[in-house]
Amino acid sequence: MMTAEIFLRDFVFDCFIGIHHFERGVRQRMQLNIVLQVASIIPPQDDIALVLDYDYLRLQTLALVRERVFETQEYLLGNITDIAFSEPAVCGVNIEICKLDVYPDSAAVGCRLALSRAAYQGLRDAGHWLQA
Repeated sequence: MMTAEIFLRDFVFDCFIGIHHFERGVRQRMQLNIVLQVASIIPPQDDIALVLDYDYLRLQTLALVRERVFETQEYLLGNITDIAFSEPAVCGVNIEICKLDVYPDSAAVGCRLALSRAAYQGLRDAGHWLQA
């Protein structure tokens, strides 16, 4: 059995997020760490068309947070999980997102999720995932 993973580590971006009055209308620094499980990462030839091009994850996350406002990190995490699973080659994710500048005595505060594609699809089918 092979475990293959592709990751994006310490991806920092700004986002409108938060529930407190001092957070409204202010972009906050967020950090994303994500691991994508895939069936294989070794292509038979040296060709980008034969591997998962993870640029989609970074670019679609930036597009998501460009103008949209989020109240909770958990909801943002769910949206980024949707982006990750939009690529059919992804069979599982481990994702962590955090605010970097919330508490002066802490490096970050955030949330983490590990989810297989089957569990993700089951949650969606049961109506226990993000509502449109």
